[in-house]
Amino acid sequence: MAPTPITKQMEQAAKKDTKAAAPSPNGKANLLASAFVTAPGPKKAMQASENNMGDLAKIYELSHADRRVLATGPKVQIVDSEDKPVAEMPIALFRAISIKKEMVAGSDPVIKLPAGLDVRMVQDLIKHFNEITTFKKYAKELHPYQAPGTYEDIQLCSAAGYLGMMAYTQRIFNRYWALIRAERLPEYSDIDAFSTVQTQIGENLFRKVVTKLAQAELDGKIPDPEDYAAYLVHNERFGLAVTEAKEKMQKHLDYVERTAKREANAKQKNDADQMWSQQRKLNEKEKAEKDKAKWEAARKTEAELAARVQAKWVQPGKKHWTAEEAGYLRRVRGINVAI
Repeated sequence: MAPTPITKQMEQAAKKDTKAAAPSPNGKANLLASAFVTAPGPKKAMQASENNMGDLAKIYELSHADRRVLATGPKVQIVDSEDKPVAEMPIALFRAISIKKEMVAGSDPVIKLPAGLDVRMVQDLIKHFNEITTFKKYAKELHPYQAPGTYEDIQLCSAAGYLGMMAYTQRIFNRYWALIRAERLPEYSDIDAFSTVQTQIGENLFRKVVTKLAQAELDGKIPDPEDYAAYLVHNERFGLAVTEAKEKMQKHLDYVERTAKREANAKQKNDADQMWSQQRKLNEKEKAEKDKAKWEAARKTEAELAARVQAKWVQPGKKHWTAEEAGYLRRVRGINVAI
């Protein structure tokens, strides 16, 4: 689906890598010292001992003579999930490059690999460190495998992660993570690799790719929908995971839509209630003003009538009362007069 496979992009990026800044002399000294520190006992005691070593440098920055020192002494045996020998390396070297130094505690340590790790990449990883601490004068950092090498790269990162050497493969992993997060979609061959490596790191990348493709499908951004549909059938694990991811995403979208609709309806009702309340207050105000004006007009009329009746009442002679004046006299004074 993408014009350039991830592994090819990794190769191009690797060519642009620059050498890391050299660590301080103290960092080199701490690295060598930590390789030969022994801390028998529980993991807590070992960690306390390691904390005294300070920040450690990578062995790439050590001189060839210093690296050769790490190749001496007893070795740790590494076996697969069925206890078959895979590789070995000096304990001092393991301690210098791994954060999981508890793996080589005790005498004659043996590290057993989980079933998900490909022993070929484990062997490549151990061989790399064994070589730069023996006959290779110049130490070069680990680089991605040549394309197609997505499966191998992920297995290499997984092996390093399990053995506590992730610092040496972090750049490879970071590039995959960044490329997966980028806008372009991965090739089907890359997805095959992500679907195959069932290690912790492999699972993280797999879930990331599943989420990306599921979202792309929901957004209508799959450039070859027919081929993609056929691929989902071909890669059953990926197809099921994408289907499940889409269902979860759709449920979330439906929830968001329902929530937005409820909030919109609530807002509409609230706005209507506020409008009705304001209108009611306005009507009550208008009614009060009309009533006030009515009563004021009535009082004024009553006052004018009272004044007219009083003026006529005090006049001498025969009086001619209007019906309104007669009604006032009868209502206010209790006097009946002829109209």
